[in-house]
Amino acid sequence: MVAIPPEIRAQLKEPLGRLQTDYGGLKTISKSHRIIAVGDVCTLGLIHAGIKPHLAVFDHLFMRHDIDRGMMDDLARNFKDPVRYKNPPGTLSDDIIADAGMLISKGGAVLIDGEEDLTALAFIRSAGKGDIIIYGQPNEGFVVVRPNPGMKKRIEGWLSAAALGHEVERDVRK
Repeated sequence: MVAIPPEIRAQLKEPLGRLQTDYGGLKTISKSHRIIAVGDVCTLGLIHAGIKPHLAVFDHLFMRHDIDRGMMDDLARNFKDPVRYKNPPGTLSDDIIADAGMLISKGGAVLIDGEEDLTALAFIRSAGKGDIIIYGQPNEGFVVVRPNPGMKKRIEGWLSAAALGHEVERDVRK
């Protein structure tokens, strides 16, 4: 598990892509790209706009509070048998990092026990040319990310730095 340090999380407050507030313009993009949605409200917004994500990642939480029963029912109706992963808040699990490419290829849904926000990094890092990652930007809208080599290198650097910091912290405790 990689603990994402506060200085990297602070950088992530800035959108990694284009901030939007209207899902309508995404219909055309969704016809030629696989959409990977990260977040309950983001996923439901896409569904209500008539766009079913190729892969949806959610945790049944919004702003660290349980989503309502109707929202859970909508997710369950649209995504049968989601694959389950543990991902504690403020971290990115090794399993998500390792499996992101396979999950994108397979499609469907991932239900996170913990927090799904930072999993967007693993999916951006593993996305192909035809993939678009969409994640929520609390109180602002949603972010549309078209992964490119520079962005992937930046994420790789963050994950390497976080992993190194995590290893150093663990070594000090021995």
